[in-house]
Amino acid sequence: MSGGRAGVHVWVGRVPEVASRADLALLDAREARRLAAFQDPVAGARYAGARAAVRRTVAAWLGVAAQDVVFGNDPCSGCGDDCHGPPRLLHPVSDWRIGVSRSDSWWVLALSPGVPVGVDIEARGPHQVPAVVRRCLSPGERAHVRDAPVGTRRDDRLTRCWVRKEAVVKGWGVGIGTDLALVDVQPGRVRADVVRRTPRGDEPWEVFDLAVGPACLAALALPSRCGLPVSTHHAPEARPPQDGRADE
Repeated sequence: MSGGRAGVHVWVGRVPEVASRADLALLDAREARRLAAFQDPVAGARYAGARAAVRRTVAAWLGVAAQDVVFGNDPCSGCGDDCHGPPRLLHPVSDWRIGVSRSDSWWVLALSPGVPVGVDIEARGPHQVPAVVRRCLSPGERAHVRDAPVGTRRDDRLTRCWVRKEAVVKGWGVGIGTDLALVDVQPGRVRADVVRRTPRGDEPWEVFDLAVGPACLAALALPSRCGLPVSTHHAPEARPPQDGRADE
């Protein structure tokens, strides 16, 4: 899909490593508390910038002021807690469902018209392959990672497994508290079919990679057969404050 508002829309962007006063002003009380807990100022600035960028993007899409956008959480489908359930748009009232993720200075936002959505992004880089493989990968995924030569290709295969798994469990609303080794995302396939087992019956989902540029890997998960086209947008890169410091 090349334009229009139909279907699922995904934005990917990058934020500077210095927080701006405008970004800080857009944080809600819960976000401000989380920001205050960061020990690393660069990590905190990335968090603040990503949250502000997501809020501005949603606001522009819905035609409201950024400060009027209110986020919350749906209850976790695993434990019922609404503190860590999937993100939800509380205001303005809308049928759009949201998915968000960030990694280092990168962020991604997915908006889906009334359909659950999961999205994840991860900056490329080396990983502790043995420990992660033992804990998170299915036998098929483990073989897929092991078959690549040590180095960038193996790291990318591992990262692709990870972002696909995260996208799926975020879409399901259960997060990584589930046994990720049982969520086989078939990284060798362009689109992978994943079945969620529930007391109400099986729920078929699909997960696939997103084209977000050379610095990151990302994936999107949707219910199978929803038939929605997906459009990816690259947000303008935010600029740091002119003096290189957070605005006073």
